[in-house]
Amino acid sequence: MEIFIFVRKGCCLCNALKNKLININLKEIKPKLEFNEIDIDRFDLYKDKYKKFDHEVPVLAIKESKSKKIIELPRISPRLKDDQLKKWLEKNINIALNNN
Repeated sequence: MEIFIFVRKGCCLCNALKNKLININLKEIKPKLEFNEIDIDRFDLYKDKYKKFDHEVPVLAIKESKSKKIIELPRISPRLKDDQLKKWLEKNINIALNNN
């Protein structure tokens, strides 16, 4: 399963969350996650589907393996540490998958 972080270049909140995600072992989370970063300011992306994230970054979303549907996760607290972030991800991913 893929996890996306939608970011804006130079955004301190985006950089902090991205670094936290890089520092934890996403493969330990069930289901296993593959990390992808998307810069919403890329012109080809901004004019279309990611314009809605303009004032919301950083945004986390997952892409279901079977349906390829992208599901946004709830806003995440910038205060979460490594273990807390892993637990938050597992909980919210499972909730998102069960609701869709």
